[in-house]
Amino acid sequence: MTKKGLNLRKVVTIVACLVVTTMFAACDRTNPDDDDKNGGGNGKIDAKLVGIWEYSSYYNGSTEYYNFFFNKDETFHYFLIQSSEYSYKGKYSTSNGKIYFTNVVFYRGQSDGSVEKYDQPDSWVGYVFDKNEQGKERLKLDNSGGSWMGSTWWLKK
Repeated sequence: MTKKGLNLRKVVTIVACLVVTTMFAACDRTNPDDDDKNGGGNGKIDAKLVGIWEYSSYYNGSTEYYNFFFNKDETFHYFLIQSSEYSYKGKYSTSNGKIYFTNVVFYRGQSDGSVEKYDQPDSWVGYVFDKNEQGKERLKLDNSGGSWMGSTWWLKK
């Protein structure tokens, strides 16, 4: 792909992310006081979690970068940076070292240009904060709650 094509793809990705984030910011909370399925989630957030977290992995001969946006309004957006064709969006809250995810939707682009949308079950992950060898803040997620998230270290951007 040409450099111009890569830049255009980045612009399209950013615009798509902004549109979807705006849509989710307007969503009503379906379960504001408790997460009935998982026994937690009290409608509060950990202010230290708010911001952009990045993860990278080596896959199929190249490095892929993922961003996780935790917003003050209890919405989140998780996506593969190189592609607007793969993302998760929804609501979150925190309690007792766990992040509770609700109203989660997974979007995956198709080869014909359409986008498939899949609702995800409510779930949670355990989390802790730490610093890496360079002193950069990082977030460790564990998949103890059966989440779609998986387990990994995320660095604060």
